[in-house]
Amino acid sequence: MTSLATTAARRIVLAAAIVALTAVQAVAAGALRSEIRVTGPVVTLGDFFPDAGRHGATPLFRSPDLGTRGNVPASLVVERARAAGYEEADTDGLRSVSVERLAITIGARELEEALRERIVERYPNVDAKALEVNVAGMHAPVLVDASETTPVRVDMLDWNPASGQLRATVRVRGEHSRTLTLTGSAMETIEIFTATRPIDRGAIISASDLAVDRMPRQRLAPNQVTDRETVVGLAARRSIQPGRPIFRSDFEEPILVRRGERVTMIYRVAGMTLTTVGQAMESGSAGTMIDILNLQSRRTITATVRGHDQVEVGFSPRRLAQLQETN
Repeated sequence: MTSLATTAARRIVLAAAIVALTAVQAVAAGALRSEIRVTGPVVTLGDFFPDAGRHGATPLFRSPDLGTRGNVPASLVVERARAAGYEEADTDGLRSVSVERLAITIGARELEEALRERIVERYPNVDAKALEVNVAGMHAPVLVDASETTPVRVDMLDWNPASGQLRATVRVRGEHSRTLTLTGSAMETIEIFTATRPIDRGAIISASDLAVDRMPRQRLAPNQVTDRETVVGLAARRSIQPGRPIFRSDFEEPILVRRGERVTMIYRVAGMTLTTVGQAMESGSAGTMIDILNLQSRRTITATVRGHDQVEVGFSPRRLAQLQETN
């Protein structure tokens, strides 16, 4: 209910700011205000004349219905103000005064927020941002006076974290308070990722290729991607269609060396770097060990893939001698 209370408080502050601003203008003019905004069931003399002093709290009219506005004849306002003892009241040439009653609209979204907050209060380990609440049982929005700081109160909550099913009794406060019986679900969700575009096999994945979606945690499949960074920079193992949830098995390390292609063979020893040319006997990604044919010595050796068309040969004195003999 904190969010609803905060929303109500903000609206009250806004209303007060509007009233205060208009009041300053009215005091400067020393006359009746042309527009006023109120909370509560009555409009006071001070609402019309902010400089009314001790007469300010005197009720003059019943407020309009919640969320509506109406016009009051200026002459009638002055007549009642003077009858209440405020002799300085004057129309200042106005024919009518617009009166608006501020209200908060309570609909399904506000009820769901109240239920979310109650669930988090009862189950502190639940992440409020990851809790998706959907309820039925409210047929039409309810208007509540903007002065109401706790417009929604959850009287009863029955929630099954495993199935997500919930039942609740909620009281909406106002001039005509009502109690609602709600049913629905509250499911913990988790971020998943889908492709934003068709991705071809072998394409390298960037962050812009992935879109965030959410799904109930209980429905999460094994190996499904929940962290974007785990696949950015990898290559698509197969074609991926947009909008489809992605899995870690859809990706692999990018192929840096392909079978049959020429590669640079690097030998590092004692501060020296020696290179020669070879031919890949198999494909490989970064860090994998593959067989390479040394095109000068015609010997096949095992090397580690380090970059595009580049492999590193583990040093041994015998291999170094063989390399030097062929140069």
